[in-house]
Amino acid sequence: MDHDPRCCARTDPTAGEPGPGADAPFDPAAPIDDPVTAEQVENIDWIAVQTDLDRCDGYVVLAVDPQTGEVDAHGPYPGLDALQTADGLRRTLDREGLDDVVVRVVRWHQQRGGDTAA
Repeated sequence: MDHDPRCCARTDPTAGEPGPGADAPFDPAAPIDDPVTAEQVENIDWIAVQTDLDRCDGYVVLAVDPQTGEVDAHGPYPGLDALQTADGLRRTLDREGLDDVVVRVVRWHQQRGGDTAA
């Protein structure tokens, strides 16, 4: 796949790449060793970051129930439609007392010719 999981807002292109001790499993919740400074944030091209984030075929609204482990996916939608759907779903779940259900909007990538799901 041609997806690069590194954060497009990182200022250090090698950040997040394996280095010494790379045998240890990656923990995404671990603190970042190299926090971004205010000066580095000023140098980020936020237009390019937004463009990279939006480089997808649409968005899917996910509802995850931590009690049952069930996941529902709704979509794909264009950007604003996905946000409106997520907001409506959140309001409905809150009215029904299901405030522990997590609602998220995620990027959707349509399968391209030659791509395989492994």
